[in-house]
Amino acid sequence: MNTTLTALFVFGFLIGTVLLGMGLRRVLPEDHLSAESKDVVKLAMGLVATMAALVLGLLVSSAKGAYDTERSEVIQMAA
Repeated sequence: MNTTLTALFVFGFLIGTVLLGMGLRRVLPEDHLSAESKDVVKLAMGLVATMAALVLGLLVSSAKGAYDTERSEVIQMAA
């Protein structure tokens, strides 16, 4: 699957979920659409984003550590 098809698939999926969300908004009771509920969702999204950033940072740190180890071993063997 090439990049164009992947991008079109992701775009179609996003459009579909937007339409699904718009449909759910009409069906949900009013208390699910209150400001308090929206604030809770915003807090949860912030928590998920923070956790994703931490995991990504740890992944990059681990990859850099592995790269530095391999590089130093190659330099030692070459010397």
